[in-house]
Order: sequence, then structure tokens, then C-alpha cells
Amino acid sequence: MENQTRDNLTDKSTWMRLLYIALFTLAFNIAELLIAITVLVQFFSVLFTKKPNQRLQTLGRDLGAYVQDVVWFLTYQSDHMPYPISDWGPQSASKPASKPSPKPSRKPAAKKNPPADKN
Repeated sequence: MENQTRDNLTDKSTWMRLLYIALFTLAFNIAELLIAITVLVQFFSVLFTKKPNQRLQTLGRDLGAYVQDVVWFLTYQSDHMPYPISDWGPQSASKPASKPSPKPSRKPAAKKNPPADKN
């Protein structure tokens, strides 16, 4: 048992993982800041134009997928190292939906005439 613990403590791959954990924790915080900025810019875009900016939607979706990849690496759910070690783009098992389908427009209900007064 003691030999196994000693082997685990001297395993270079474990210590390299710690270095990558520090790097990806920093990347996670930067992505978090970028998401907050994207949210604010998107809010003001909708406020003034009444529709979301498609490029910001794409950026938000990509940042969300990146954060998921980073969290999976940090929590040992995956050994895949996200960007900047590998290529940009979602590498997780479940990719987010490409684009939500638009909601059907609702037509206003037809006004009913009040019943005639029988007096």
C-alpha cells in the first residue's frame, strides 16, 4: 500500500494534470467574464432592436460548450484538454442544439359579440 502511494505521489502525469488544472481554471474565469459581457451586449441589442444578435447567440453557444468542456476536464469527467491545448470547438459527448426553433406566432383570439339582451 505504501509503495502504491509513493508511486502515485511521484507520477509525473498527475503533477502535469495539476498544471493544466491551474491553466484551465484561469481559462474558465476568462470565459465567465466573456459570457457576462456577451449577456450585457445582447441585452442592449435586444433592448434597442427587439431581436437578439445572431453572432452573439453563436458566441454564447460556443462559450457555453467551451465551459462545459473545461468543467468536464477539471472534474475528471474527461481527459480531453480543451482549447488552447486542442482545437476550438465543443468536444464533449453531448453537443448543444444548433439553434432553437422559432416559437409559432399566436393569433389574437377572435372577439365574441356579447349576447343580445332579451328585454
